[in-house]
Amino acid sequence: MKIDPFRPDNWVPYSPEHVSEAAARLHDYWASKREAPDMVPSRGDIRPEEIKPLLPFVWIMDFERPTRTFRYRLIGTAVVEGVGRDYTGRTLDECHPNSGAYEFATRALTQLLADRQPLWRRGVPMFHHETEALRLENLALPLASDRRTADQILGLTLFFDSENRLYRPGVIRAT
Repeated sequence: MKIDPFRPDNWVPYSPEHVSEAAARLHDYWASKREAPDMVPSRGDIRPEEIKPLLPFVWIMDFERPTRTFRYRLIGTAVVEGVGRDYTGRTLDECHPNSGAYEFATRALTQLLADRQPLWRRGVPMFHHETEALRLENLALPLASDRRTADQILGLTLFFDSENRLYRPGVIRAT
């Protein structure tokens, strides 16, 4: 059975085929920070000044292994605007309680950490958003403090309007 990356519940392994330029840039940057094929970058390897144009769309999530909890460490301004609130410092289950999508997202992110391989999706939002953005694109990239055991996720979220244009509330509408 073929997996459709455009279904909202499908995260697929990263492939440059369908991704936006921004997602490809972040992926390529992340890949350039790998010291070896069996290693992933650490948070310290990611230099904000080197990805400045992408920062509004970037988020970082910590994985607290003892409690198996995901916590937002950092969320870019475009993501905060797209979601309609700032979840920095809060756990994924605090942000999206009683959501069936929460369980699916947790499984996908836990698998990403175990496999240490990037995941990508594009489709309708899995969680409630406060904007008229109809579609979004997510890229999730593993980070590891020791470069081997993934314990953080570097992510990118882009929002798109009904004409598939990049959307930022009150800021930009561009192709």
